[in-house]
Parts: sequence; structure tokens; C-alpha cells
Amino acid sequence: MNHIFSLAAALNRQGITAAVIITGCPEAYRDPLRRYHRLFPVFAESQPAEIARLARRYRPELLHLHALPSGDTLPRLLRSLPIPWGITLHERWDPAEGFAALPAPSFLITSHPAATGVPESLRPRTYFIPEGIDLEEYHPLEKRGFKVTLILDQVNAEEETSAALLKAAALADIEVELISPRPLPLLKGRFHGWPLGFPAPLGESQIVIGRRRALLEGMACGNAVLIAGRGYGGIFKPQQHPASLPFPDLSGEMDEPACYRSIFFDLSTLLKERSLLRSLQQQSRKFVRENCNLRLTAEQTGRLYREIVRRQNRGPAPRELGATAAFDLK
Repeated sequence: MNHIFSLAAALNRQGITAAVIITGCPEAYRDPLRRYHRLFPVFAESQPAEIARLARRYRPELLHLHALPSGDTLPRLLRSLPIPWGITLHERWDPAEGFAALPAPSFLITSHPAATGVPESLRPRTYFIPEGIDLEEYHPLEKRGFKVTLILDQVNAEEETSAALLKAAALADIEVELISPRPLPLLKGRFHGWPLGFPAPLGESQIVIGRRRALLEGMACGNAVLIAGRGYGGIFKPQQHPASLPFPDLSGEMDEPACYRSIFFDLSTLLKERSLLRSLQQQSRKFVRENCNLRLTAEQTGRLYREIVRRQNRGPAPRELGATAAFDLK
């Protein structure tokens, strides 16, 4: 959701009215959603009739999904609103995705240039746009002591991975700031739940452990990085991935399983070699500034929207767009 909300806010600042509809919104997120209303229209709604009503109210020119809503919500919406639509692929392509009964999408956005499994028919309409990070919101704070922010999602919260990460941190006697959908036993540290928006521990910690966007947010806050998902990818070295080279794989989908010995060794190395740690932290912020700056990725997204609408209307690209509805399914 952080990706959707930050992108919607940036698009609105750039003159594109982006209205966000969240289907299947967790109850715990409904109240925090209110703070985003000052930035863009946002609704937690799963009923097809209510979604259709919102669509009539905002009259979108383009529909951008971040997951396929369940049931017949999308087919009904596209029948009533014959507008171009597309989807952002946050994970690998799932062959079971139900596109067969739908009009062909006008675009598919991937956050990794080498996304696997995309059907050949969609490749000409596939665009690589990294997830953008707001560098004003995500920035380093004063770092006292030696803390690690461990961010676990449904993938790396699997029992094997989470157990290896926590055991390695305990052996290294490191304080852990745990951001996770569920609490886990911590020898030393705090559990913060799964908050919306900027998690404050990222600004104060020395290292972030996790995958995908979690790492980008941590890097923007001046953290060194350990890549961990279903497997373990070790220390990420941003200097090996300048902007001219292919975007790095931060998925954590490695062949090597997460072993506490490997994680402990890497943590101990960064704990002892402070000059290496400081260098990696500086490189992390620089990498995000050069590759994942929200202002630039939102501009890329806005240009794509305008081009898609221009093609649909077979005329000049509009300078300003009306509402674009972003759907998210959790």
C-alpha cells in the first residue's frame, strides 16, 4: 500500500487526479486511511455497486490496478466504463491470473526489468518503472547504538526464514526493530506491527533486512541491506549496480535457503567493520536517489498514462488527466 499511496500523492502533485479504491482493506487500516484524504481521494470499498458509483462520480480516463479484484467487479466496471486499463505486477507473473474474460490490458508495469513469466502477447505493452521512494519522507535520522530493522511480509515471514533471521540477530546480540504482520519472539528489540506509511525505526537503524520495497525504503533512510525472502541473498552492494546496469534483484527468491550462520556472519562483519558499514549506508541512499526517486518514477508513470489515453482517443495527449482509479487487493 505504501507504493500505491506515495504514487497517488505524487501524481496529484503533478496534475493527475488519482483516486484510490482499496478492495479487501484490512480493518486495522481503515482509520489510518483518513490521513491520506488531504493528498488524494481514497476509499476502502469492496462492493461492486459502490465501486461503480465511485467510478461514475470521478469519471476516470484510465484504470490502473495493483491486483485483480475478486469476483466480477472488474468485468462489470469495464463494461460500464470502456476505458484503457493496466496493472502493476508486484511479484512474478501468475498464470492463473484471470485475464481471459477481460478486454486486453493496455499496459503492464513491472518493478523489475527482467520480470519472468510475462506472456509474449503482453511484452510489447510491458514497461519497467521502479517503485518510487519519497526522499523527503524517507531520510536518515540520528543513529544511536546498533539496531537492525527486520521487515517481514508473507513471503519472508515463513517459519524457516524468520527463525533463521531472529536466531542470527540473537547470536550477534543485536537489537531488532521488527516490522511484521504478526509478532515473533524477540530476545532483544521491539515489535511494531505492520503500519501504513513511514515506520520510524528505519531512520534510526543501521541495517535493514527484508525484500523488495522494504529494502528501498530502508536504503533511503541510510541503512545497509541484507536481502532475505524465501532464500537469503546476503549483503547488497549498491556500487555494483549503477544506473546504467540492470536493476538488481531484491526479491529474496534465491536458491540458497536462509541459514542463520550466513546471516550471523554478515551481521558480524558489518558490526565490526564500521567503515564498510558507513560506505554501504551512503551508497544505499545514493542508489535510491538515482534509481527510485518518487518524483521521477511518478513522472514516468504520468507520461505512460497520457500516452495510453492519447492512443485510446487517437488524438493529442491531454496535458491534464481526470481521475485514475488504482485498485489494490490484500
